[in-house]
Amino acid sequence: MMAVSSMDKQAAKERVEKLKKEVEHHRYQYHVLDRQEISDAALDSLKHELAQLEAQFPEFITPDSPTQRVAGEPLPAFKKVKHAVAQWSFNDAFSEEEIRAWDKRVRDGLQKADVRGPVHYVCELKIDGLHMVCTYENGLLKVAATRGDGAVGEDVTHNVKTIESVPLRLREPANVIVEGEVWMSKDALKELNKKRKKAGEPEFANPRNAAAGAIRQLDPAVASARNLDIIFYELSTGEAVKTQAEELERLRELGFKTDRHWKRVDSIDGVIHFWKHWQEKRDSVPFWLDGIVAKVDDRAQQQALGYTGKAPRFTVAIKFATEQATTVIREVNWFVGRTGALTPVATLSPVSLVGTTVTHATLHNLDEIKRLDARVGDTVIVEKAGDVIPKVLEVLPRLRPRDARAINAPRKCPVCGSDVERREKQVALYCTRKNCGAQRERQIQHFVSKGAFDIVGLGKKIVARFLQLGLVNTPADIFCLKPEDVRELEGFGEVSAEKLVKAIAAKCEISLARFINALGIRHVGEETAQLLAREFGNLEKLQKATREDFETIGGVGPEMAESIREFFDDGANQKLLLDLLAAGVKISPPAGGPLAGRASAGPGGARGGGRLADKTLVVTGTLSSFSREEAKEAIRRAGGKVAGSVSKNTDFVVAGKNPGSKYNDAKKFGVRIVDEREFLNLVR
Repeated sequence: MMAVSSMDKQAAKERVEKLKKEVEHHRYQYHVLDRQEISDAALDSLKHELAQLEAQFPEFITPDSPTQRVAGEPLPAFKKVKHAVAQWSFNDAFSEEEIRAWDKRVRDGLQKADVRGPVHYVCELKIDGLHMVCTYENGLLKVAATRGDGAVGEDVTHNVKTIESVPLRLREPANVIVEGEVWMSKDALKELNKKRKKAGEPEFANPRNAAAGAIRQLDPAVASARNLDIIFYELSTGEAVKTQAEELERLRELGFKTDRHWKRVDSIDGVIHFWKHWQEKRDSVPFWLDGIVAKVDDRAQQQALGYTGKAPRFTVAIKFATEQATTVIREVNWFVGRTGALTPVATLSPVSLVGTTVTHATLHNLDEIKRLDARVGDTVIVEKAGDVIPKVLEVLPRLRPRDARAINAPRKCPVCGSDVERREKQVALYCTRKNCGAQRERQIQHFVSKGAFDIVGLGKKIVARFLQLGLVNTPADIFCLKPEDVRELEGFGEVSAEKLVKAIAAKCEISLARFINALGIRHVGEETAQLLAREFGNLEKLQKATREDFETIGGVGPEMAESIREFFDDGANQKLLLDLLAAGVKISPPAGGPLAGRASAGPGGARGGGRLADKTLVVTGTLSSFSREEAKEAIRRAGGKVAGSVSKNTDFVVAGKNPGSKYNDAKKFGVRIVDEREFLNLVR
């Protein structure tokens, strides 16, 4: 979530008012109209920023603030039900620091109330579903109602009765009010979306939306057909229990389905361990998880702590690391890449994404800035998936401040001061000086990177130092380094210098595909490098190929063909290739030799009759049996093609743990998603 920095009172007041309006807009869309314009993670981020500002400036808290109530108005199509017990929301925590801060507030509160004794916590999984309040009289289900605005909900008893896990009669004739979460399994969602796609109906983005849509139907047959489930976790009235753990056990005794993954812990360290454990294991349960809930176990301590205006002090919802959040663009700088292309990078107010603090995100190019209508000062949604560089996904224009500034293109290279140009049919700006220092630095950084020569010990800072000192001017100079060249430098000694030179020598032999990728040819990435290696088999044939030869290869268009030919026609690049060979670099041909003259399979593709012949796959998330590179190579060996993004032409998306936006793209395009087990079967 965006870190709330110090700001003057007037600026804070304006920001609070804008945030309140924005959050209420999205809450009304979701809770009343069943529409969702931005992700849950982005909305959580806005609410969290608002709560932090109101904590810093409590004089701006008003009764109509979204932080002071639970949700929106109930839908008018259903009978309204006044809750006998107020339905509270939870305060959120997003980091270990915020969890420990909550623990301190708990202990301080108990000390102030003069309540002594050890503090234990109960940790439960936070299911991403639809909150339900069920009233039982004499053991029989009387009313099932949605949360609504916390005081009044909607009577959806006729739909809830269709859920088999909801007991219609308890095991004892008890008078109780219980709370739970209605959910749809991930597998049930897949089957439902298959049917909806076949019927030409829009697919649901997630199980929670599908469950909420079913519960809010007037026809109970819809809910019955959706295979809904429910987990109960709260006894609101009717039972005298001394601890939260006893409450969960009592629910089971009465006949309610509860989640058995909950755990009682003796310290806040136990809470943090439970949170981290389930962040890694979140895919192992059939329902969607967006975090955990931690509660003070002892009921007497809960009562002593009490409630704020909207939430219990003895409970906190701890969210998992998200891929999307909101923050503010503070500045935009332009960086020069290895091909001379200038990329705009936004400096952001710090925000937590996927467990890391993000302060920068790419804006890609001028066309993307124009499409987003992004300005300095804008509140934006940023996204980070896995190891992908964070990007600005969307601007929230209603939060734009009066002093927002336009993002203008530079006229000069920010590194060497040369003119910049926008080439024909190109979206990027380019530095016109071929020997720009920034380009050389990025070129060498790319040359030694993991997908190229993969030289351990030559990180970005070391490359920059070697360039600055004149030890390295081209990639070929790397292979001429001697221990005495570097051992006197700060941070190096005799042992570390020897180690670096040995690491360089160990990488002198390289596959043709990695070598092509290391050259940094514009428009040529790892997949195209694989294709070119298989197509031509050796460097000599590749150098002699004409533009027309390249264009006959499936997946290589005129622009890429021209770029490859220009690279090999350049005198400086010809000298670089000779210098690399003279320095001892040995290039090994691809297994099976060159494939020129055969039908091409396109970028990243392999020929032959493998199980994935002519199939295009995209890999997202973390796999336990393969690294990302090993997964790609397995696809190629099976005859498939590897793509970097999902389109309607993609055949499979391989989804590991914590998949990124490509997973959502697959659902949008109706592409088949396979898990690791299915993937293993495909590539065997």
